[in-house]
Amino acid sequence: MKKSWVGWLLVVLFSSVIVSGTVHAQENEMTEMRVSVELLENGTGIITEQRDIVLESGTELYIVINEEDGLEVLDFQVDGLREVEDWDSDLSREEKAGTYGVIQTREGVELVWGIEAYGEQSYTLSYTVANVVRQLNDGQALFWDFNTFGDLEPENLFIEIGGPQPFSEEDTRLYGFGYEGQVDLVDGVLRSTSEGGVEEDRPVAILMQFLNDPFIPSYYVDETLEEQIERAEAETSRGGEGTFDSSVLVTALAFIVAGFLAFVFALYKIDAKKKEQGKVPSAHAQRKRNKGLMFTAIPYKDGELTDIAFFLQQLQKGTYEQYIFAYLLKWSKEKLVSIQTEADESADAETTVLTFAPHTFRKKRENSLNTSHFELELWEIFMKAADDKNQLTNEEMTSWAEKNGKDLQALQQSLMDESQAVLVKEGYLKEKTLRFMTMKLPFLGITKKGQKLYDRLTQFENHINALKKDPSLSYRQLIEEKDFLIWASLYGKEEDLISQLEEVVPEWQTQEIDGLPYFYTGYYGLHMMSTSVHTGLSNGGYTHTSGTVGPTSIGGGGGAIGGGGGGVR
Repeated sequence: MKKSWVGWLLVVLFSSVIVSGTVHAQENEMTEMRVSVELLENGTGIITEQRDIVLESGTELYIVINEEDGLEVLDFQVDGLREVEDWDSDLSREEKAGTYGVIQTREGVELVWGIEAYGEQSYTLSYTVANVVRQLNDGQALFWDFNTFGDLEPENLFIEIGGPQPFSEEDTRLYGFGYEGQVDLVDGVLRSTSEGGVEEDRPVAILMQFLNDPFIPSYYVDETLEEQIERAEAETSRGGEGTFDSSVLVTALAFIVAGFLAFVFALYKIDAKKKEQGKVPSAHAQRKRNKGLMFTAIPYKDGELTDIAFFLQQLQKGTYEQYIFAYLLKWSKEKLVSIQTEADESADAETTVLTFAPHTFRKKRENSLNTSHFELELWEIFMKAADDKNQLTNEEMTSWAEKNGKDLQALQQSLMDESQAVLVKEGYLKEKTLRFMTMKLPFLGITKKGQKLYDRLTQFENHINALKKDPSLSYRQLIEEKDFLIWASLYGKEEDLISQLEEVVPEWQTQEIDGLPYFYTGYYGLHMMSTSVHTGLSNGGYTHTSGTVGPTSIGGGGGAIGGGGGGVR
């Protein structure tokens, strides 16, 4: 009994420490908050916040992003401030002034910046988050919680969301939860405003459902659009009404809590034992282990690109669509595919025509020591869709994929099966069994050799991210340009590379540039072909209904991802 009271006393004391370390919102005010989201084709979101604040106390402002279910914060910056590598919240206001940084937590990250002066202040901050758009069973969706203000609730809130193409009323559903206001589609862009104050402990969630699958997301959720709406409309937290025997409630809660704690403890023990026996580290643990480390050469040279799919997907990279695009680039580099892009008669759209070289492909396969089963099956799929001249347009690929979705889905599963088999055979992974109570739980353990490869793949991602922030660091790169785009595509970063190329060499698509691989100029054509596979699968017999304009709901928002509060402290 004493131990129980000691435990509760520790909880109360710990809670009081947390509360005392936070500056309450009534001492500070946010008069206006404007949020703009730019959605990229790969499902990444670039979020920009403009905040007008009156500050009276505190040393720093912060927002919380929960990196759950595949979310990953890739970039953060505050206009006019300087980045600090290791943020120290214990520093004084004067020491934090003019700087910003990131704090890693178990649940995700805190994006923090220092308060330079009190009074009226304006801040513009932006952060990039991967996998904000998800693939569902019958469509795609963005379900984002914009509550990054916490106890610094804005008096006026404006939200705008745009995509790579304008959103249409026929193919887009819009919903808002947790605040009073309106959500509309104006000129292909979502716009929403709050018609009253928002609350610290409620989500400010917007759900956009895309019926025409305009994105190529990396993260999949086993859920239908209707199931997502039902979950969203459920209350996240609301008290009950009426009379009820409190002793019954306490007893029931005690059993529920005890059962839940026992279940959590069992999971914790199982996970701990797996870690002791060499379980493959999670993406969070792996990135923490390799923070600040870079690998600037090709991270894997001992086999095929498909061998490492297991490790890449542990990092939420190397998706099926990314592998298709990587192999199209690879075939183009090896002159197994030639690319031609033709403008339609209306000049409003373009058609990609690929010409395949089957004889050259067969000859290369015969002379190669490392042969990927996935690559062969993918090649045969494209050849089945091509005409008798071995040519294929993106429209024809979409049509073929729509009719032959089962073949493509089987190929998707074979990618992971092939990768795991190779990694086990070559000694990167080891099949193990954990005994827990009366259960035998099989799992994959990582070897010393496998950890070295996993680290290199993680550090190569750090290298790509560093190049995005500062292209001048390219001098460190030990990969030829002809291979770098292929490897970047496995991480979903090829768009960043092409964007940088367009800034540095604007004429790259219309002129022959020395040192630039010839197949770079066919990038958009290959990208269109890769997208057509995804579009065909999505169009394979799904039916949707639509709705685009309407009021938000003060309740609901269950299941929204992203924002986890924030404030001043």
